[in-house]
Amino acid sequence: MISNHPAMEKNTMSTFASALIPRTQIDWAVLYSRVMTLIGLQGLLTVVVYWVKGPGTTIADMPLGIQIDFAHGWIHLIPGFIGAYLGWTRHPYALPYVQGFGLFYLTLAVLGTFTDIHFGLQLEFNENALHWVLGGWAAIIGFGPLLLPRAKAEA
Repeated sequence: MISNHPAMEKNTMSTFASALIPRTQIDWAVLYSRVMTLIGLQGLLTVVVYWVKGPGTTIADMPLGIQIDFAHGWIHLIPGFIGAYLGWTRHPYALPYVQGFGLFYLTLAVLGTFTDIHFGLQLEFNENALHWVLGGWAAIIGFGPLLLPRAKAEA
């Protein structure tokens, strides 16, 4: 039903907006897990392009946006689709996923600050910057509320 009444329109918009804005730690973890769908899709595209182009394909042969090696494509595909699965269907498991993912990506970011090759992958500055952002965001979502003061229980 469409109404021309301003109060009705405002109420509908505020209800719609409040449904989209995460309010709890679990809501944020679910959103983060759903966003990881994009990382999974990038990994899938990378793996498919390597298969289509065949053996001998190098990073330089890859299109812009997926210039990562074959193994790195799988590393994006698997956690990305796990995050997508948990974010879209298994909400209670999204928080442990985000916590583990955050620790893993922050580890990659710290290592990438000192060397560009670790775990057998060559990771350059732009990839390391992404690891800092994704790992930091996941750590804030996963562990940030643990740092906040807790309300005292009334006796």
